Amino acid sequence: MIAAGFASVDITPALGAAMPGGFSPRPSTGALDALGVHACVVAGAETIAFVGVDAVSVPDLVVREARQDIASRCPLAPEAILIAASHTHCGGPANDVLGTDADPAYQTRIAQAIADAVCAAWECRVPATLTIGKAPCPGWAFNRRWIMRNGGEATNPGKRNPDAIRPAGPVDDQVGIVACHDQAGTLLGCIGSFTCHSTVIWGSLFSGDYSAYWRDALGAPLVFLNGACGDINQINFASPDTKESGLTHAKAMGQALATASRAALAEATPLSEAQIGHRHEKVTLGLRLPSAEQEAEDQALITVPEGEWSSRHWQARDRLLLLADLAGRESITCEVSTYHLGPAVIPAAPWQPFCEFGLRLKRGTAGELVFPAAFANGCIGYVPTRQGFAGGGYEPTLCRGSKLAPEAGDAIVAALLGLAGQG
Repeated sequence: MIAAGFASVDITPALGAAMPGGFSPRPSTGALDALGVHACVVAGAETIAFVGVDAVSVPDLVVREARQDIASRCPLAPEAILIAASHTHCGGPANDVLGTDADPAYQTRIAQAIADAVCAAWECRVPATLTIGKAPCPGWAFNRRWIMRNGGEATNPGKRNPDAIRPAGPVDDQVGIVACHDQAGTLLGCIGSFTCHSTVIWGSLFSGDYSAYWRDALGAPLVFLNGACGDINQINFASPDTKESGLTHAKAMGQALATASRAALAEATPLSEAQIGHRHEKVTLGLRLPSAEQEAEDQALITVPEGEWSSRHWQARDRLLLLADLAGRESITCEVSTYHLGPAVIPAAPWQPFCEFGLRLKRGTAGELVFPAAFANGCIGYVPTRQGFAGGGYEPTLCRGSKLAPEAGDAIVAALLGLAGQG
């Protein structure tokens, strides 16, 4: 017998709070839609909690605090709790990102909200069926890295750029959906997977971005798991006369994802019994460190007045903060996990991987229902492919959000495939 429950907790910050995701500080002036923590508990022989947080990322400390709080209040193992950020660039100061530093008080609020949402979902669980499916949803996500005439690769090259030849990598247009219904057939809520940066909405208004409008279009709770979107956003650079941003586009994207979700569910068979489980491994990853010469150059550059936020300035600031954070370490260790709901496998890691890695996980995992979750259970930053490192561009630029060695992605994929392939 399967049981499921859903709950949400509001985490919209006060006006004026910083909004991470830009290269310079950006204070909020209002809210386009509420930010939230959205939780689902699915119980069978084992119990798993899935949590979607409307935030650019959730750091390790917040994950640990939330898991410990939940374990003290509910019979859930800490590692059985998947906590994934939506990566909205219009969220609150949940983490140190580019030109914005985290607010510790807001981090504490998020940890508390995660624990409250999971415990509420646990308390309201009822007998349920799972319906799991996938469907294509093309035309809404595009590779933002392009091969240029000089042989390198550029991130967001702009429309009508005569030097941009073609996209440098693939896209993943698949929607993955897990729907939970009670015994009367009422939809309790869904877990949804799609691969695209949450950058459709921009400006000074808080927003959960397109996943908020996917939730609205479904008319039910939705725990959103963003896929391998490190090089994927909503902009079609091959279409010079279209605009793929703003509220109208976000609502249309949410409606398209809901339509694809319903199509996927219509082809799937509800399950009243399913194997539920989770597996975990620690992976050690090498780091890239600024040279002594780079550190000296960065120290000189940040003497520029604080109002100056050129790319060179924010990169210098960020590399110096990275050195302070690492305190001499040459590697980090992170948790990678797979969560299993019957035929569905959710490979999860605290990375922001290029799309190619998500596709490798789907190709290399037995079964057809594979929904990778990025920004999951912490945050270690961008994970480009080796070709991405060679091509250059924004994502491999050394900073707090991109510090891993080029072999990191291959190591994470290998570990996740090993977990997915266990008996």
